Amino acid sequence: MALIQHGESLGVACLLEEGDQILVREEQLLPSPVCHTLILREAGCVGSQPVVRPRRAKISERNPGSVLRGRKKEQSLRFSVLSSGSSGNSTYIEGPAGGLLVDVGLQCRRVDGLLARIGRSLEDISAVLLTHGHADHTSGLRSLVRECGVEVFAAPGVRAGLKSALAPAKEVEAGGTFEVGGLVATFFEVPHDSSTCGVRISEGERALAMATDLGEAGPEVLGPMIGAEAVVLEANHDLDWLRSGPYSARLKRRISSRSGHLSNHQAAEAAIALAPHGLKDLILAHLSRTNNSPARACGTVRNALRGAGRDGIRVRAAMAGHPTPFIEVGTPIEDREYVYRYERRSTSERLFETE
Repeated sequence: MALIQHGESLGVACLLEEGDQILVREEQLLPSPVCHTLILREAGCVGSQPVVRPRRAKISERNPGSVLRGRKKEQSLRFSVLSSGSSGNSTYIEGPAGGLLVDVGLQCRRVDGLLARIGRSLEDISAVLLTHGHADHTSGLRSLVRECGVEVFAAPGVRAGLKSALAPAKEVEAGGTFEVGGLVATFFEVPHDSSTCGVRISEGERALAMATDLGEAGPEVLGPMIGAEAVVLEANHDLDWLRSGPYSARLKRRISSRSGHLSNHQAAEAAIALAPHGLKDLILAHLSRTNNSPARACGTVRNALRGAGRDGIRVRAAMAGHPTPFIEVGTPIEDREYVYRYERRSTSERLFETE
């Protein structure tokens, strides 16, 4: 996907706004050695009116004898960042035994709606892990516990801020491992102006690490994240945008302090440090709507990784109220078995066809 940034031109006069996502490339891995036909829509304009021209992409095997060789039929750990930002944070993580949420900063009904967009529901949730005590990480917890009776595991210092109705929440010490929903989890402390932890979740050899709401990513933060093939990391602001933005001087100092929030540049430095240790997917989270944009954050980090010779790592941004597609932890960086050939067809053809 490509993200439209203010002032950016695509050469078409369609009605696009900053943050809109435009499909510029699509790859599909087939579950069996068959040929599929994919109908794509090509955006264009006639005069001032946007039009859509259908195109058909025929996907054929480059090497039919090696389509499934060396690849597991099913990944054992997957996740979707349901929503990320100051308006509410929640991530769904799924292993062979079911799913859990990391943080629930949106009301229960809202979480259920976001889960539905990735084919899941509240019934798939067996537990909640809390990394942070602020409302944008906990506001939906009371209703979720009341309606679903899920287990709650809280990072150090988080449970103290929860109301008495949630007293059964289990506080887990940083650095200690615990099992939840068939997955192994570990909280690790991160620097912030209130008690906050990152979390590492693993299933077998697969591992996902998450760290948002932190002012710097030093060795004590990066250490527990090393070896994770997928990382959700804060990229809150572009420092130049923050400095020239509308916030008060006091708030600017707090955000950019060692106990504040990571900038795009800091996230890029952390990504470079993690890249040699198996990192394949990086999701930038907790982006400021005022002092950042998905295009700005992803562009900064991608350019840094490219300069370090690590441009194969997949970088994308999590957004408020828009779940990321499921990300399979451990999916190889390079996996190209198919060649795309395009030809125009009539608009009456189905989106997917099989030959």
